[in-house]
Amino acid sequence: MSAVSETDSGPQAAAGSRASSRGGPRRGSARVRLLQAMMALDDHRSVQEHSVEELAAIAGVAKGSVYYQFGSKENLVRQMLVHGAEELQRIMDDLDDVGDLASVRASLTAQIRAAFAFLREYPSFTGLVAYALARRRDDESQQLRAEKEAIVGLLTDRLARLDAARVAEGHAETPSSPARLEIMATSLLSAAVTLSIEQHTTHQEWSEEDCVQALVAMSAGGLG
Repeated sequence: MSAVSETDSGPQAAAGSRASSRGGPRRGSARVRLLQAMMALDDHRSVQEHSVEELAAIAGVAKGSVYYQFGSKENLVRQMLVHGAEELQRIMDDLDDVGDLASVRASLTAQIRAAFAFLREYPSFTGLVAYALARRRDDESQQLRAEKEAIVGLLTDRLARLDAARVAEGHAETPSSPARLEIMATSLLSAAVTLSIEQHTTHQEWSEEDCVQALVAMSAGGLG
C-alpha cells in the first residue's frame, strides 16, 4: 500500500472535515459510494495503482466527481481511512453493552465478530490499516497515525471494560495497567488484520468463526 501525503489541501478536504464533524456524509451519496468502492477493492493492486477513471467506474460515478469530492486521489485515500475507521466504530458501538462480566464478554465477542467481518468485506481498507501498523512513528503520515490510534483507542476502551468486570467479580486482583491494555489492543488489531488477510489470500480453509474465536481467546487470555 502506498503512503499518503501529509497534508490535505483545497476546499474539498475542508468540506470533508466539516462533514465528518457533523456526523459524516449521507449514505448513498457519491462521496460514500467512492469511499466504500475504494475500501472494497480486491484485485491485488494497491489503491494508488488504480487510475481515477478506474475508481470512478468501480463506484459508478463520473470521473469529475472524484476531483469534486476529494480534490485528488491522495486525499481520497486519506478519507477512505477516516471513513473506514468511523464505520468500524459505529458497528462496534451498535453492539456495545455494559453490565456484569458475562454481558461485557458477550458484547466484546459480538463486536470482534462484526469487526472481523468488516475487515473481510473491505480488503483494501484492511491493507491500509496493515500498512499503518507497520509504519515507524517518525515516518508515517499524520492521518495514518491518527486513525490507527483511534482504532487502538476504541479497542483499549472495550478491553478496559472487560478488565474492570473481571476485577469486580473477583477474577483478577488488580486492574491491568493502561500500557498493558494498549499493548493488548494493538496486538488484537494486528492479529485481526493479519488473520483477515491470511484467510482471504492464503488460508481460505480457515473458517471465519474459528478466526473470531481465536481473537476472542486472545482478548480474554491477555488480561488478569
